Amino acid sequence: MLNLKNKTFLTIVSSILFTNLYANDTQKLEEITVTAQKSEEDVQKVPMSVFVLNKERLNDSSITKLDEIGLYTPNLLLFNTGEEGLVTPSIRGISGDISSFSTPVSLYVDGVPIMNSFGYTSALLDVDRIEVLKGPQGTLYGKNSEVGVINVITNKPNNIFRGKLSTTIANEGKREYKAIVSGPIIKDKFYIGLAYKHDERDGFIKNKNKNKKENNKEGDYGKINLRFTPTDNLDISLIATKSKRDDGSLDWAKAGQNNNIEVSSNLIGYSKPKETSYSLNVQYDIDDNTKFTSTSAKRNYKENVALDIDLTPFTISHIYRDYEFDSFSQEFKLENDFKNTKLTTGIFFSKEDDDIAFKQIMFLNPLGNSSLQNLNSKTYSFYTNIDTGITENFRINAGIRYEYEKKNLKVNSSNIYLEKNFENILPKLSLIYNFNEDTMMYFTVAKGNRSGGFNPFISLENSKKYTNEELISYELGYKTYLFNNSILFNSSIYYMNIDNMQVQLRDSTSNPYMANAAKATSKGIEVEIQAFLTNNLVLFANGALNHTTFDEYNDSEDYSGNKNPFSPKYNFNLGLQYENENGYLGKIDLSGYGKTYFDPANKYSQKAYQLVNTKIGYKTKEYEIYLYGKNIFDKKHIATNAYMNGNTSVYYDDKEFGIQLTYKF
Repeated sequence: MLNLKNKTFLTIVSSILFTNLYANDTQKLEEITVTAQKSEEDVQKVPMSVFVLNKERLNDSSITKLDEIGLYTPNLLLFNTGEEGLVTPSIRGISGDISSFSTPVSLYVDGVPIMNSFGYTSALLDVDRIEVLKGPQGTLYGKNSEVGVINVITNKPNNIFRGKLSTTIANEGKREYKAIVSGPIIKDKFYIGLAYKHDERDGFIKNKNKNKKENNKEGDYGKINLRFTPTDNLDISLIATKSKRDDGSLDWAKAGQNNNIEVSSNLIGYSKPKETSYSLNVQYDIDDNTKFTSTSAKRNYKENVALDIDLTPFTISHIYRDYEFDSFSQEFKLENDFKNTKLTTGIFFSKEDDDIAFKQIMFLNPLGNSSLQNLNSKTYSFYTNIDTGITENFRINAGIRYEYEKKNLKVNSSNIYLEKNFENILPKLSLIYNFNEDTMMYFTVAKGNRSGGFNPFISLENSKKYTNEELISYELGYKTYLFNNSILFNSSIYYMNIDNMQVQLRDSTSNPYMANAAKATSKGIEVEIQAFLTNNLVLFANGALNHTTFDEYNDSEDYSGNKNPFSPKYNFNLGLQYENENGYLGKIDLSGYGKTYFDPANKYSQKAYQLVNTKIGYKTKEYEIYLYGKNIFDKKHIATNAYMNGNTSVYYDDKEFGIQLTYKF
């Protein structure tokens, strides 16, 4: 129930909103172009729920890491596990287990696909926009886009020379330094973009045994973007990125602590991820109505991690991980525009080669248990999508993808070799009715899937392999501009059936393994509002309700009716931003998540919480200076960790006050 303070606030906002509805001089919201359906189009014309954070909103909200966008996006949770670069993504209540090395939400950074949780928190630098696509996207994106896709698109260098130097200084020893420059080398032909970021922050968990803070964080990220346009109809871009981090131990400690978080580990943990990626994009306009695109991407992600699981002065359980994920993908796409029809056809190939080295040292086994696994997969797919008008107001958007995946796993120093082939057909159908130029309604039915895998060490022979998780989604959406485009209102309701759900079970010796042992249902509603209340005052409001529960769960206990892990009951964001023609800016927003469980038994959870962020400052054509605050009321939102039977928690020290200085040239 809303308390009096919240009711009063909503009444004031509503009064301001409707007082200004008919103001003739109220500003209009700008049209946002996205590539959600792999071609450029107005986001308000796309028959799916798409939430966009453009570069202005990313900057105004002081968003510097990918996992921060969840605070502003309906039905998106990017759960920070306490290890930088390792995130559990969840859209509409559907999430994945980290140990399965796949997720139901794909991440693409300039066309480079990231199909598992490792390295998911890509650095955000020189970003043009982030698109969050909700609902199954398998038709155009394939496997592991079961409930959504996150697209990160960075700025293209062009004939305009631009540069930016910026620094952020905040509490807890936080420092960020950024440098961005781009422009022409040969006008109209050859361009270059360079970007670099260094960040560091002091730890907040003290090791009593070593008398030092043990989770200090530091990292560097660089990018080069080379663009070549030899003719008017040919555009070639090569983007290379490299990052390296040294993040100390994970943000884990014994449960039940509130302030001055401490551990007494005899091992100072560390996390040292490295990532290198390359993407080559070639766009060739064959004629005015036909476009060919080739996207090649290669990514290598390595992590070296040490964990003191018991967090005590004794060597009860220490874990060492040395993982390397190497991938390559190639896509060819052809777009044809006819009189009232657009046809998109493509072929896609990907190859993944993952080396997974793991060692555990225990009190009763000081030499440790070691394993080295090599996981390989090749994926071949073909897709086609058509958007055509039936009448002046009614359109159909339909597509289908055929996908074939070959996957195998070998455990070195053993005779364990597992292989399995997966075949998928992923259709999608949208019925679209345009009431007028500003208002549309759509109904979409789509199928999504998440890749299966292996349990090499399980004793049960018939449980060594598990198959794809499948989902059928039904979504009804409404998008409109109101009052001379001064208000945007989008809403959607959805219902999803999840079959062959991948969940974690325990064998007779309590060893965990993945199995297709559940069915679930997810249903909910999403709303997004943007409105100019005056020429200088903008309201942002969005929220989502979600109910994702198990219909069946075949384990030693019956978890039917329980909530799916990582599926908050609701999340919301409500904000006001003032910016005038003289360059003054002020912004405040309130974001919150409902209670979230982390295990199928619904025993371990994170309580509902709300965070308040704010920013004030001044900008000119050349300079920007801002004071900002994140979680300004220091709201505690500790996550009790189910992996350690509730004895361990992930702690967040996200109360942050700082200053941002920028020089532009």
